[in-house]
Amino acid sequence: MKSKNIIILGVIFSIAALIVIGTIAYSIVSNKTENGKDTFLYGTQQSLGEKDAPIHIVEFGDFKCPACRTWDATVLPRLKEEYINKGKVQLHFINFPFIGKDSDLGAAAGEAIYKQDPKAFWTFYDEIYQNQKNEDEKWITEDLLVNIVKQKLPSIDVTEFKKDLNSKEIKDKVQKDLDLAQKLKVQGAPSIYVNGKLANPDYDSIKNAIEKEAKK
Repeated sequence: MKSKNIIILGVIFSIAALIVIGTIAYSIVSNKTENGKDTFLYGTQQSLGEKDAPIHIVEFGDFKCPACRTWDATVLPRLKEEYINKGKVQLHFINFPFIGKDSDLGAAAGEAIYKQDPKAFWTFYDEIYQNQKNEDEKWITEDLLVNIVKQKLPSIDVTEFKKDLNSKEIKDKVQKDLDLAQKLKVQGAPSIYVNGKLANPDYDSIKNAIEKEAKK
């Protein structure tokens, strides 16, 4: 009888141990999933659309990148119309200044503008692409950026913008974006992630990724 009780107790303890182990394993997996989703820290990036949208798109971009300008002109308007403006998707921009030194200056300008007025960033985003020149040319200059601010961004204080443009705070923000891009082994721009998963930057591929996420 005692041996039976010992066996029963052993079985109970084994089951309990398995439950504990299973709970720990589940927590580890859950944390990995949570950490994967939080890798981009959506709330800290330049964002367009409703913050409670169920699907998040991340764009790694360089304002000197011709493909990024094409993406802005052809893919983004369709995403706005179909998803972003309808509250289905929120878009986040992360700097990936890899083409030239003035790529860093363009990224810093975006961060400095975002610091003063998050909405003004997206006007700047469009305007700087409209001014884009050959990627081999050093065309992003402080004069150009100040002119964009003066002519197109009335909510931005020019003096404060110029001060922030070369500040350690803004440079650190750009470097943090670049560090994340390197951590994720981003190969080029635009690089697009849909709910944390890499997608081809063409509209149809992004649409398919969105629809797949929406079904979950």
